[in-house]
Amino acid sequence: MPEAHRSVLITGASRGIGRATALALAADGYAPVLWARSGDDLAKVADEVAEQGVPVRTSVVDVADRAAVARAAQESLAGLDRLDGLVLNAGQGTWTALSDLEPADWDRTVRTNLDGSFHVLKTVLPLLTAVRGALVVGLLSDSVCYPFAERAAYAASKSGLAALLEVTRRETREHGVRICRLMPSRVDTHFQGSYAVAAPGTRDGALTAAEVAAVIAGVFRLPAGVEVREIQLSSMTSTFGPFPERTGA
Repeated sequence: MPEAHRSVLITGASRGIGRATALALAADGYAPVLWARSGDDLAKVADEVAEQGVPVRTSVVDVADRAAVARAAQESLAGLDRLDGLVLNAGQGTWTALSDLEPADWDRTVRTNLDGSFHVLKTVLPLLTAVRGALVVGLLSDSVCYPFAERAAYAASKSGLAALLEVTRRETREHGVRICRLMPSRVDTHFQGSYAVAAPGTRDGALTAAEVAAVIAGVFRLPAGVEVREIQLSSMTSTFGPFPERTGA
């Protein structure tokens, strides 16, 4: 496969970190396969990627739906005999006290963040193991390290994903698949969290989606024999983990 046509699947690619990652990797010559629930937003990102002169494929899919993931694979991965990368970015969550957490909210969060990642990973595993040096980047959260109050469903689902990625590392290492667990702190995107309405510009001092994408692209640029196993990432002007201070940098 020509270097300019290395393929990478990105979930949750219609906005935020997913969109920024698609653009960053396209700039490095990757041909992205973009999955997301919002068809209109996804089409706009695909147009932006295509402007960089690389092929792009898309599927509108809710990764929490196993059958939908299977259909998306048939639709947008047809003809590919390998994947050079996978970015597990699709996720959701709102902060709610355990005493007020509705079972439906728990189910929705776990189904998207953990079950969805499982469905995608299992589906594309044969394409990843066909490439020595294939890279999987899993978007976790510093909630894995610091499971604060009101994040029961979110922290549990992301911690489960962390374990799933570690098992995947052990089971695919003989094939040369690399696994990177990326744990950003606050990121200024549409992700809801503690916000009733969130969008870029609502999280003062937080990381930007482009900054997170730059880190992901940097990991993809490393030699195939180098594995960055885990990254904790935070803005210097944001709170981080157990530290409420803002440096003002």
